[in-house]
Amino acid sequence: MAEEIASALRTSHSCVEQERVETKQRLEKQRRALLSKLDRGYDDLVSRKITEDMWTRKSEQWEEERRSLEAELLRLERPNGEMMLTSEKILELAKQAEFLYKTQDPIEQRRLLETVLSNCTFDRGTLCPTYTKPFDLFVRGNKTGEWRGRRDSNSMNALF
Repeated sequence: MAEEIASALRTSHSCVEQERVETKQRLEKQRRALLSKLDRGYDDLVSRKITEDMWTRKSEQWEEERRSLEAELLRLERPNGEMMLTSEKILELAKQAEFLYKTQDPIEQRRLLETVLSNCTFDRGTLCPTYTKPFDLFVRGNKTGEWRGRRDSNSMNALF
């Protein structure tokens, strides 16, 4: 099941990456068109086709748009590989948790439990754990047998 989840995450990551590249290309095209407007507007000012007031108003508007586009482009420069790396580590921990717990010293066992559990209660002789996200999804899938669920970006984002 972990391999199926990992495969779905890789597919999702690939789609997100493709969308990031396409959005970046679209924004870069908009930025170039905006710079062209600024150049034409300046040429119109120099040739006295527009007034200085008109130039000031429009150039301020275009500069604000340019800053906004460049900020968004800068944000898109960073690939979102961290999500994939984090999800792979979570899946690996989920697969190895029992073995790790059984083979580690008490300090490491405690760290593992603090990572996987958010709270535990004791009810009439039964320990009732509350799992942290995304480990709660693994436990729920294990109990219900519903591993597949919805396969959309929202269900994958629920892991994080």
